[in-house]
Amino acid sequence: MCWFVPDIIKESARKLRKNMTDSESIIWKELKSKKTKYKFLRQKPIYLYTENSWLDRYVIPDFCFLELKLIIEVDWSIHNLEDIYLLDLEKEKLLTQKWFKILRIKNNEIKNNMNLVLRKIHNSFP
Repeated sequence: MCWFVPDIIKESARKLRKNMTDSESIIWKELKSKKTKYKFLRQKPIYLYTENSWLDRYVIPDFCFLELKLIIEVDWSIHNLEDIYLLDLEKEKLLTQKWFKILRIKNNEIKNNMNLVLRKIHNSFP
């Protein structure tokens, strides 16, 4: 496991936190509120593996609850594009190999029925 997160990865995570989509902001407000007892982090770099060239590979999920290895990904229209969809599949495969569970939530679910989204999240816990 890699404990040192390179500056470029840290900076990417900071930019993602500063430039969240509307839906990410809405769900983050709920996740960080006192209504939930879970300690979620947003755009937290997660180490995956080290390549043969000694480069460490990370992913930066939208939200994660590290203790229970739950990741929440907010999907919007760009995730329907084939290239992005294939990248999402690869990222999901690598994360599940590290025992993470990925919960995908669509933008419109967050905007239209936050109570249902919170139930989905709650039901994802053991």
